[in-house]
Amino acid sequence: MDFTISLAGVNIEIHSLYGAVYELCRDYLTDHRPDFTVSIAPADIEFEREKSVLEAAREGKPYGNFTADYLETLAIYRKISENILRYDVFLMHGAVVALDGAAYLFTAPSGVGKTTHTQFWLKKYPDAFIVNGDKPLLRAVGGQIFACGSPWAGKEGQNRNVMLPLKAVCALFRGNENSIRRIAFDKVFPLVIAQSYRPSGEAEMMQTLRLIKILGEHTRFYALSCNLDPDAARVAKEGMDNDE
Repeated sequence: MDFTISLAGVNIEIHSLYGAVYELCRDYLTDHRPDFTVSIAPADIEFEREKSVLEAAREGKPYGNFTADYLETLAIYRKISENILRYDVFLMHGAVVALDGAAYLFTAPSGVGKTTHTQFWLKKYPDAFIVNGDKPLLRAVGGQIFACGSPWAGKEGQNRNVMLPLKAVCALFRGNENSIRRIAFDKVFPLVIAQSYRPSGEAEMMQTLRLIKILGEHTRFYALSCNLDPDAARVAKEGMDNDE
């Protein structure tokens, strides 16, 4: 299938073998002229299959025997993530919640509770919504960072086709009580690197590091210790808003 989508303000033409990615991207379709093109071959799908097998073995989990059309969605997002770097956009694993025209990105290793925490925001603040629940895109524009929606949004699939200024990045940690503190970028830099998509090419990796540096220069960072109590949403929001 041939179609064009818009992610982070960048128009991407996709040539896919299966229809699953078209269905995934329905809310991001555009008729604008593409900035670049992504094409998939059977070898790209096999690469994703082999990678999934290796990751499952490394984590001691059973392999999910994923279908070819699902693996193609992974291959496409991988190629998009590497090509979109040219437009000052990079992928960072995390959950982005938006409220009052601003975005907050929560990041942590898998299993810490990013999804649970952002759901607390939705319950606490009726006007809040999820920009992306797993793999948002961040774009640097004139010294400002924007959080951007993407249909590649994890198991829950929560996402919205928006581009909002990123107010803060918050690293989540398990704790006995809910508390938040501001931290220096160099303290959270290893986590940011670990949670960002790291391309295989040297030039692409250097561009990723450049964008992460811009993120560090223009964004406030916090550490949130939480016990998965719903009040963590209030603690997080008030802590980040009152520190301006």
